[in-house]
Amino acid sequence: VYYDSTNKILTLDNATIESEDTVVYSMIDLHIQLIGENKVVCTNEEYCVGIYAGNYNLNKDLALVGDGSLTIEFPNARVDVAGLSAADLTVGADLTVITPDCENAVHGIICDSSLILVNKATVTVHSGASPKYSSAVRVRGNALMEEGTTLNASVKSGTSGICKGLTVNGDLVLGKDAAIDVSIDDGATDLGECIRVSGLMEIGSGSTVTASAKNAPAIECFGSIEANKDATISAVSDQNNAGIFCSGSVVNRGAEIDGEIDAIGGVHNRD
Repeated sequence: VYYDSTNKILTLDNATIESEDTVVYSMIDLHIQLIGENKVVCTNEEYCVGIYAGNYNLNKDLALVGDGSLTIEFPNARVDVAGLSAADLTVGADLTVITPDCENAVHGIICDSSLILVNKATVTVHSGASPKYSSAVRVRGNALMEEGTTLNASVKSGTSGICKGLTVNGDLVLGKDAAIDVSIDDGATDLGECIRVSGLMEIGSGSTVTASAKNAPAIECFGSIEANKDATISAVSDQNNAGIFCSGSVVNRGAEIDGEIDAIGGVHNRD
């Protein structure tokens, strides 16, 4: 592990870092270069954070890049967990976040501004159950997945509370041949959100979106959905409501859509 203070680059080279405190804590914008297989482990039994970029509740930007990979784990946590928290988060390497069941709240990835996946990165988040709040990926701004990137997220619900898979408060844009697979086991609560997008959801050519839930719509979009040629969308929900709910319109430009659609703005099939 070494740090270039001039360029603000932290390099992890086949490193395993364990700590009872926040494992990586940066009060400034930070660039992490990954070489080989790396692991961040928070061993605290109560409040645990893997990587936090921020200063007194003002989050900073974070980039994870390189040819290597990073896994974030919490083997002993029982109360509160946050895997990774930043303002703008850019991921250009394989990232895995695994959070356990907790008594209070569980968060995999939190982005106060935006999430950008590049360089054909694969991000995998498995969130445990919580009786209050359990989420995999929360983005308070826009999310962009460039060509060939992948996001996998799964969440278990507790006995009550909120269960969220992928939540984007802005737009969600998938480039060509990108993939999203989100599932929530929200059988114990009626407060589930599998994929929820407040703005536009644009699905690029050849991209795949797979969503499954029990008590919630698999995909909720409060803007519009645009599905481009050769894209594939599968939205499965055990509830009586449609697998896909959209406040605006669903525009299909040659995609294959498997799932009932409830679109207030209608469904429009176009070449």
